[in-house]
Amino acid sequence: MTTTTWRTATVPLEDRAEALRQTIRRQVVPVDLVLPREPECVYADVTITDIGDLQVSSVRANPATVHRTAKLARADDEPVVFISLQVSGESTVVQDGRGAVLRPGDIAFYDTRRPYTLLFDRGVDMHFFRVPVRDIALPDEVIGQAVARRLGPEGAVSGMATGYLTRLAEHREQFDATAAHLLAAPSMELIRAVLAAQSDRPWLMAGALHETLAVRILEHMRAHVADPDLSPASVARAHHISVRHLYAILARNGIGFGDWVRAERLDACRRELSRVPPTTETIAALARRWGFKSPSHFSRAFKAAYGMSPQAWRELRHLS
Repeated sequence: MTTTTWRTATVPLEDRAEALRQTIRRQVVPVDLVLPREPECVYADVTITDIGDLQVSSVRANPATVHRTAKLARADDEPVVFISLQVSGESTVVQDGRGAVLRPGDIAFYDTRRPYTLLFDRGVDMHFFRVPVRDIALPDEVIGQAVARRLGPEGAVSGMATGYLTRLAEHREQFDATAAHLLAAPSMELIRAVLAAQSDRPWLMAGALHETLAVRILEHMRAHVADPDLSPASVARAHHISVRHLYAILARNGIGFGDWVRAERLDACRRELSRVPPTTETIAALARRWGFKSPSHFSRAFKAAYGMSPQAWRELRHLS
């Protein structure tokens, strides 16, 4: 896994626009990038990470317009599909006569084999995921049905993908080579499932749902980890499987339900207790908010995990 970080602040003012264009063309995709004419208005922070064949790019930049022309599309010998994930603000994806307006939490696909336009009238704050067409292993018509459509967090499959892809982008610096290798395949299956969900071929969707069941279960558990009623029965019911099947799926991924939930809740509480300045919320209220039914049970579990009480942890972090 390799990561490249690029910032206009490290480039002389008069060279920033062309340096940014070349960075995007060489490391992400060949496009025409229209930027402000005033050099002092050109700024960008770009982080590019390759996780196997999946590339993740995070970009914060000035207002811009991106054109993938027909000439560029014809000249490219390695076609890819992109997924845009809106972090903040608003953008528009245009391809094949359709336009999708994205707001925070929305995603959209576009295909480099055909022209497209990306409009960032108010600036760029996005994660971009690049996937080789050869790895998607779906008919071209299926990909074509999905491009330039807003897929929101309210969707059953797209919503789960939004949460997964957001975490993948935000925490990728924590991955070592082994973690990156393990994440590559489920990430691809999830992207394939989102594409299949937009198609008119139900058998593709059935296969994609089967392949992504483990990922979807974990996303569901993360989304409901603070719910005190989260249980194997509730998770199994949400995915229309038996509790026994749920345990088998988790076991194949080296996960014990109770241990996983406890660790996730404790980690969330630890992060909140580490805030500087500290919050005024009581430790008992924090424990309840993250699904612990008993403050005393929370204190014992926290001390067993971190070697000190929650109060001592908060005081230590505040002093440091």
